[in-house]
Amino acid sequence: MTIFVNGELMRGLSMHDMMQGANYIKDAVTAPIYRLFSIDDRYPAMVMAQPFEDGYPVPGEIYEIPHSLWPQIMANERQLGLYAGSIWLSDGHAMRGILSVRELCEGYPDISSYGGWRAYRDSLQAGNK
Repeated sequence: MTIFVNGELMRGLSMHDMMQGANYIKDAVTAPIYRLFSIDDRYPAMVMAQPFEDGYPVPGEIYEIPHSLWPQIMANERQLGLYAGSIWLSDGHAMRGILSVRELCEGYPDISSYGGWRAYRDSLQAGNK
């Protein structure tokens, strides 16, 4: 099964150890139709942009994972209020990934313009929030 991830499951981040048995394929970017929010600076929540709202491309990584790994990943993501959905990539292909409902993001900072979760985390470490 091929999936797109854009948060803490990416290489070098806190939840990447959950990707045991997964094969990294390549870096990828979504179509510019999403907004990205920081939930307590712990993880990102990606939502489809609303009508008349600017969308942004969101960078992430593509993995081939064993089918047995997907339920484990989703059990963790559901605890955070996230769900499985289709992610549209910049090349026009759709891929399985993780999205958020907009209501979960209310009151949290929109970090779409930072250029992705990794860039946002880097800005926190540099003190540029």
